[in-house]
Amino acid sequence: MDTLRVDGISVYQFRPQLGQAERFVLFSHATGIAALSYRDVLQRWADEHLVNIFAFDARGHGESNADTKAAYSGGLTQIPWQLCDDLKSMFKNLKEKFPGIWSLAGHSLGGWLSLYASHELDVNHVVLLDVPLLPPSSAFLWATACLFQQRGIHPLSRPARRRKRMFRSRREAMLTFKRAPFFRKWQEIHIGHYIDANFEAQSDGSLKLRHDPEWEADLFESQPALHTPLFLKMNAKKRKEIRVELIAGSESKICDPASIRYFHQFFPRTRWLVVPQGGHMFPFENTRGLMQALALAFPKSQSSLFNNIELRAV
Repeated sequence: MDTLRVDGISVYQFRPQLGQAERFVLFSHATGIAALSYRDVLQRWADEHLVNIFAFDARGHGESNADTKAAYSGGLTQIPWQLCDDLKSMFKNLKEKFPGIWSLAGHSLGGWLSLYASHELDVNHVVLLDVPLLPPSSAFLWATACLFQQRGIHPLSRPARRRKRMFRSRREAMLTFKRAPFFRKWQEIHIGHYIDANFEAQSDGSLKLRHDPEWEADLFESQPALHTPLFLKMNAKKRKEIRVELIAGSESKICDPASIRYFHQFFPRTRWLVVPQGGHMFPFENTRGLMQALALAFPKSQSSLFNNIELRAV
């Protein structure tokens, strides 16, 4: 992994260790999970599919020093649009430095940001990893609640606000997370990267959470404001042209299979792939399955083993 600075922001580049890459991907992480949590996942992606992967910490995460207060200037509903602007700016800067064929990719909120940003960018391929996808009626209700600045009703905002901010040591953090239900199926290497990316070591050996849990909670609260405009405001021509790989975990409760047909009405060039033995966090729970799904998204890959994924018709 290499680290470069783009407009004062640290950008992490994962290049294939063997072979040359002619394709580029800008990857956006999920809420509350800084970019280098995916360190092993992104390096395997680069190696197995011969692509250059770039990732950066979104505003308020990891080592980002971008001001989160500025994102509140237009109210709660404007927060995701600020992150979307950040993503578009980063993409334009990287594409200028590294001309070639580009794709956008993202996990959870990072997927929604990538998809919406694509309508203003020179890109026609987006990879979505378990984006929050709800039936139209539910999505509308959540968007309405968000419009009226209703805090504290999102089921993930309360756990975010209660998250543990300090650990006495890295060992204590590792033991705590290995026992936590959220991390139960994560491989240990990914838990280690998560700790290093999201906690900062103090002089006494303790660890302190890098981001503000209130910011994380407000990201959950504000996300529904992005979903409805994505379908209604995004350029119709672009929606019909863009190629979307929607990869979901078979046990996910976030990406609702009942909504796939609705999604397909707006994005007809969508291919839905299901990775078994994984929920919303399947990139960390079944990384091998993700790699096999990506072999379909990036067909130049040499991989021919697809027994660990399921391609479902929309």
